[in-house]
Amino acid sequence: MSKKNLESLKKVIALFMVAIWLVLIFKIFKSGGTMNQQLPKCIFTTIGVFAVLNIIIKLIEYIERKKEANS
Repeated sequence: MSKKNLESLKKVIALFMVAIWLVLIFKIFKSGGTMNQQLPKCIFTTIGVFAVLNIIIKLIEYIERKKEANS
């Protein structure tokens, strides 16, 4: 894959993960409860989703660097 394709892939993955995060946050808000009950769920969801996004992006960058080193 070229660098341009990898950058596009990163953007698509980021948009997909943000969409997943928004759906999860919306479901948490819709589930009801007080803000004190919802806040830990929102924080955990935000940290979890963006941690997974970061791991995926770093993995793509690692694979890209490894391919360049082997070339």
